[in-house]
Amino acid sequence: MTDLLAWIAEGAADRERRDESPFAQVAAVAEAGLGALSLPVDEGGRGAGVRELFAFVVDLAEADPIVAHVLRTHYSQVLGFLRLPDPDVRRRWLDEVRAGKVFGNAISETGPAAAGGHEFDTRLDEVDGRRVLNGTKYYSTGTLYADWIAVAARVEGDRVATVMVPADRAGVSVVDDWDGIGQGRTGTGTTTFEDVAVAPEDVLTVRPRLEPRPAGDVAFLQLYLHALVAGVLRSVVSDATGVVRSRSRTFEHAPTPQAVDDPILHEVVGRLAATAWVAESAVLTAADAVQAAMDAAARGEPTEDARHAAALAHCAVRCTWTGRRSTPRPRSSTSAGRPRPAAPATSTGTGATCARSPCTTRRRTRPRRWGGTSSPATRFR
Repeated sequence: MTDLLAWIAEGAADRERRDESPFAQVAAVAEAGLGALSLPVDEGGRGAGVRELFAFVVDLAEADPIVAHVLRTHYSQVLGFLRLPDPDVRRRWLDEVRAGKVFGNAISETGPAAAGGHEFDTRLDEVDGRRVLNGTKYYSTGTLYADWIAVAARVEGDRVATVMVPADRAGVSVVDDWDGIGQGRTGTGTTTFEDVAVAPEDVLTVRPRLEPRPAGDVAFLQLYLHALVAGVLRSVVSDATGVVRSRSRTFEHAPTPQAVDDPILHEVVGRLAATAWVAESAVLTAADAVQAAMDAAARGEPTEDARHAAALAHCAVRCTWTGRRSTPRPRSSTSAGRPRPAAPATSTGTGATCARSPCTTRRRTRPRRWGGTSSPATRFR
């Protein structure tokens, strides 16, 4: 895993400068077996819990936060597969995970309905004896890189179906048109479905529209974004350290002849390192609360208290960081020759805080997958 992360990090700055999407890097993570981290060991995974998974996400975000962000829906979807009650259905989708397939989403829609209200215009209907899917989705983060797309669609009886659709099925169009705030290459664009054929086995679940999401699910998705930030903060520390070590000269009244020995610079870099450490520690501690909520649901126990604790945990992490302005930051965003990663686009499974503008439409085709042979992770930190 170390070699794979180093390879991803090595080209991250150039991809950022060229506005290049990391298709090969995302594929490499999946093909190395790292998309199956959450699967139990006897299911071909590494048996990672939420804490271990987020520790890996921080590592990956340090190497390239865009690659880590692309996989947000994938890791959430894998946890959903593990909750499936039907063993045959569960086996089918875990086989896809084990095969290195990447999962994306098509959940959010625009319009007058409140974000997260599940008032979907996208519908799954029966027409002439066959099921067809029609609709348009936005903020489909990561779907540009996906093999399978999880689609939320209305069905009769005020219910919502989750439909699994191959990204290359006829009638599916994934457009790279995201130009809002945040990371531009996460593929947070528009996905349309025009008379897409849906087989009975493609319908993963059907639930009442207002049924609450599984315990810990929303907290997981939100905390994932904080794990990305923790990884970015780590890379800031690395860049700052590199800048100081590279300076052969210092200023006229410096307390030491070499910048690397300057206690003033030590303090600045130390504050950055402390901030990164606290951020990562907060994410991993909150991950335990998310794990507790998921475990309670798996045991069939009441989840109200655990769900509330998970929500408070991820909110505590966010509130701790929001408005924090006292931490020293590098004066130049490219001071170490490496562009500072943009903040994650704040899309969620139910909406986004960033406005979408259809000014530019860019369709991307994925190159052949990377041919590396990195082995699955043997550690998470």
